[in-house]
Amino acid sequence: MGELTGAALGLFLAATLFQLVGASLLPMTRGMTAPWPSAAVFACYAVGLVCMARLVVSGVNLSLLIPIITLAIIVGSVIVGISVYGDSPSPTKLAWLGGAIFCMGVSFRY
Repeated sequence: MGELTGAALGLFLAATLFQLVGASLLPMTRGMTAPWPSAAVFACYAVGLVCMARLVVSGVNLSLLIPIITLAIIVGSVIVGISVYGDSPSPTKLAWLGGAIFCMGVSFRY
């Protein structure tokens, strides 16, 4: 695995944020029928994927990158859903999310 440098951390944060913004804009696309929000979603995902590709080229293991960034986007999406879109998460959903975070944390240890 490549060394964790400031540039790698920056790329990770950029990839996460761009994909999170893309996911957060999805309701505004009205099923990809609104042109400008749809273009923004595609642009955000494209930039996020380019950042991920650069991370892989820099030596970050894909088997490490994908689970971590996926979990970060899921947790971020829950936060955006609650704070921006007024979603009300049930205790069951939050428990499943917490369980997933726990299991992923344990998996990195072994």
